[in-house]
Amino acid sequence: MTHLAALHRKLKTLSGAPLHPEVPGLCAQVQEGGIDRRSFLRTVALLGVSAASAKAFLGEDLIGSALAQTPKAGGKLRFACAVQELKDPALTTWIEASNLFRNSLEFLTEVDADNITHPYLAESWTPSEDLKTWRFKLRPNVKWSNGDWFTTEDVAFNFKRWQDPASKSSNRTSFAMVKEVKVLNELEFELILDRPVLSIPEMLYAYTCPMVHRKFDEQGGDWAKNPIGTGPFKLVEYAVSRTARFQKRPDYWGKADGNSALLDEIAYIDMGTDVAAHIAALAAGQVDVLYRVTIAEIDLVQKLPNVTLLKENAAQTLVLRMQADQKPFDDIRVRKAVVLAADNAKMLQLAYRGQGVVGENHHVAPFQPEYFKLPEVKRDVAAAKKLLADAGHTNGIDLELTLGNTQGKWEQDTAQVLQQSLAEAGIRLKLNVLPAAQYWPIWDKVPFGLTYWAHRPLAVMTLDLAYRSGAAWNESHFASKEFDAALDKAMAIVDPKARSKAMETVEKIIQDAAVMVQPYWPANFSAISNKVQGHRAHPAHYFRMDRVWLS
Repeated sequence: MTHLAALHRKLKTLSGAPLHPEVPGLCAQVQEGGIDRRSFLRTVALLGVSAASAKAFLGEDLIGSALAQTPKAGGKLRFACAVQELKDPALTTWIEASNLFRNSLEFLTEVDADNITHPYLAESWTPSEDLKTWRFKLRPNVKWSNGDWFTTEDVAFNFKRWQDPASKSSNRTSFAMVKEVKVLNELEFELILDRPVLSIPEMLYAYTCPMVHRKFDEQGGDWAKNPIGTGPFKLVEYAVSRTARFQKRPDYWGKADGNSALLDEIAYIDMGTDVAAHIAALAAGQVDVLYRVTIAEIDLVQKLPNVTLLKENAAQTLVLRMQADQKPFDDIRVRKAVVLAADNAKMLQLAYRGQGVVGENHHVAPFQPEYFKLPEVKRDVAAAKKLLADAGHTNGIDLELTLGNTQGKWEQDTAQVLQQSLAEAGIRLKLNVLPAAQYWPIWDKVPFGLTYWAHRPLAVMTLDLAYRSGAAWNESHFASKEFDAALDKAMAIVDPKARSKAMETVEKIIQDAAVMVQPYWPANFSAISNKVQGHRAHPAHYFRMDRVWLS
């Protein structure tokens, strides 16, 4: 233990405060091989340990490949993606819109492509031993683009509007455990929780959590009309479904720390929903980055010269969910029949060419840190037929699935494979395919719907939003006090192995409730010109552009 104690002393917290009492145990586990490198780094970072000291503790090279090329400043980057409404960041439901906000609005924390949390507008955080009090300290030199200082007044304002009972933001659910935002001074504040939660710093990088100015609502509550931000770029041109243009800010606060943006300008170009047209533009040198490449185009992109196809495993998924309080899905036998007749592996293979991981109908991915491997539930058409007969549907049943191809036609392809599989059990499935713009207003209202869920670094973040009783985005209307309590318990555990074990109960409850067919975890694809440097694919499909440069 003397050797371990010496290594332990190498770790430093961001705030200079003593290490959290759980950290020594994590040190021992990673040294003994009980947890892997990434689990260690993720967890100690959440507890306020600096990533640099944690990597040094592991004996890792902190220089890496940073010396490979010297970034070049200047130039205009052209980005093909949807240009959506930029009104209220807390109400954002599309990652594309959040990526535009990201140029001008910043977050308290940042979660990197390895799902490790780092300081951003907050320079440090310190959790209490019981994880119910979190003290944050802001960077002292941050200014808004209108010249105002960024202070704890801004932070308190954001939390207040997120938690307003009338708020329609998913943040109202995510931060429901925050019972007080205690402002200590202009740079320090505490979040006082009503239950212990480990993931607070990670949750603050959700795409709905950028900081807006304290007078945001007072000045109209429409960001595009008054685009004040702390970020390195300013919005100079904007038209929904057409274009958005951002220019580098010469007065950006980060410039003093050597963190000024490299690009002079970013132009976002909305080219419609035909991804083939996006690829043609990339091939012709008319754009430099494609936000999305669908499974249908990956072969074509791989053949393009001077273009790189980016692939990232991600905890994004399709959820074909049934509303548990709506007929006929209020009968669990009908829901279980649908789940047992579905062929998840076949949907992945035929609809997504096997480019992903089969789902287990509980919305926790094998590559998320809390995942617990449950015994496999095998497809059983005979059992599905018996359940339907027991429910009084001796001649089968007619169901309708509504979807909107919000991420591409592969959604419909998945539904068609499901349609064929359910037919074997006497379930006659009609597909109601709507344009994406018509689907989103009703996504949480139809009894049986197919919804795309974006990646989140921790499964508990998704489960908290989607399946907790009364949660903002609980589209299945699932409600279980047992599930809520089990989720609370898992969210409070620091030890990665113990947290995974606690998730066994969480996963089993939601799987047994049969509120969804969650067929697979599709890989993320995007594409960039080879002249685009400094970008690393992020599993959440976030594009932070201030580090990007053109060679």
